[in-house]
Amino acid sequence: MAVNRKLRLGRGLDGLITHGTSTHCEESDRSVPNKQETVEGICELAMDCIVSNMQQARKNFEAMAIRELANSIQRDGLLQPIIVRPMAEGRFSIVAGERRFRAMQLLRAEKIFAKIIHGDERDCAIISLIENLQRESLNPVEEATGFVQLAEEYGFTQEQIAQRVGKARATIANSMRLLNLEEEILSPLEIGKITVGHAKILLGFDDPSLRIRLLEKILDGDLNIRQTERQASILKSGKPVVMPSTPRELSESLMKIEKQIAQQLAANVSLQHGSTYGKIIIEYKGEQELLRIIQSMGIE
Repeated sequence: MAVNRKLRLGRGLDGLITHGTSTHCEESDRSVPNKQETVEGICELAMDCIVSNMQQARKNFEAMAIRELANSIQRDGLLQPIIVRPMAEGRFSIVAGERRFRAMQLLRAEKIFAKIIHGDERDCAIISLIENLQRESLNPVEEATGFVQLAEEYGFTQEQIAQRVGKARATIANSMRLLNLEEEILSPLEIGKITVGHAKILLGFDDPSLRIRLLEKILDGDLNIRQTERQASILKSGKPVVMPSTPRELSESLMKIEKQIAQQLAANVSLQHGSTYGKIIIEYKGEQELLRIIQSMGIE
């Protein structure tokens, strides 16, 4: 793999969340877990005795998404407890549910419902990874990193990962391949400047310099998948790459031409015109309409 995944897993991680000095963790209407004794089950823990999990798969927490979750919890209550494991000095580490915990922080909650589990660090790390890969909308790089961590650090096969996270094995394999890409490509993929579809096209090049070259074309021209495929084909052929210019609003004369073509072909037509590049898009429904349009164009 081209990326140091361990470093990537730690990148951007917020510091351990600690508030105050209290380690008082209590359970309403049940026995009270504390630093001497904890019970496995759902209880109500003080927020300030809970810390984040260093193995958290998600690294980017969107403030708006956390706010929306907080609003939902405020309206409907916390529908699912977080999962924690006991640590020293009466504290608990989050195994699963970081987003719920952060939403409760926004609401300035003093307590949160949690399920306490007992297991070694390895077991809890696996549970945390799988829970996030199942439930959280991770970005493609975070997801791929999680799959690779399960495979390389914890010995899971791709088939086992697929079964645990509820996805097809081919999906797991394709996701893990993304980490073969250079950091210059993974960074825009991580923040949504390019899509997984773009990344798959870039993986079609063995030469890293060609991948970076095509990436620059994608970003500079804001290319969609079809445009990227065309540029990739041209780049592989060794022909000069002609970049599309940004489509502009049609002038009155070009709008007239667009309308005339549409009337001539009896079809929906879109004319996109730039300073150095343009295209005509003709829409059709089904093979029969395509044949009719072709005949209207005088093509046998």
